[in-house]
Amino acid sequence: MTVLQKYWHIALIGVVIILLFLINPFGQGFEPDEQNQISLSREPEMEQVTDTEAFEIKMVDIKGEVNFPGVYEIRAEERVIDVIDRAGGLTEYAAVESINMAERVYDEMVIYITAKGEGGSGGQSGTAANGKIRINQATKEELMTISGIGEVKAEAILNYRETYGKFKKLDDLSNVSGIGGKTIETIEEFIQIP
Repeated sequence: MTVLQKYWHIALIGVVIILLFLINPFGQGFEPDEQNQISLSREPEMEQVTDTEAFEIKMVDIKGEVNFPGVYEIRAEERVIDVIDRAGGLTEYAAVESINMAERVYDEMVIYITAKGEGGSGGQSGTAANGKIRINQATKEELMTISGIGEVKAEAILNYRETYGKFKKLDDLSNVSGIGGKTIETIEEFIQIP
């Protein structure tokens, strides 16, 4: 028996050690260094939704030609059509053409569904139950009933609302042309902004 045949397993171990050294010189280990590990394991960052408004509960009062009128808890992202569904849907007498089904709901919103031939605009009135003017629903004429708001400022409010959407807070009124801090102080007790 030759030496190689007798000690073949030792020779095999030696070859494996040499191959390992060639693959990984200077015994650096098999763990990637911290910098490589971070770059290898980093996943694309997902944009997190931090808008807590979408999770807030709103109270909405729906009246008129719905099957189950009443006050409903609604999530902020819901729309008038969702409130109508919760109220059991419309009655056969509802004036559907006067309802903005896509309108987003807000806290303390009152939705009145008119009957066919009842008159009025239905949906959402510009005047709240507390007598304040709902700045996001008011007509030009309703806005002009506010002390300090004339025809020009009423039109500016309507134009702003059409262009940029509803007012979310009182300070948003300062973005309307012709309305500054003094006007806001004058009108804030007469208006309602959800």
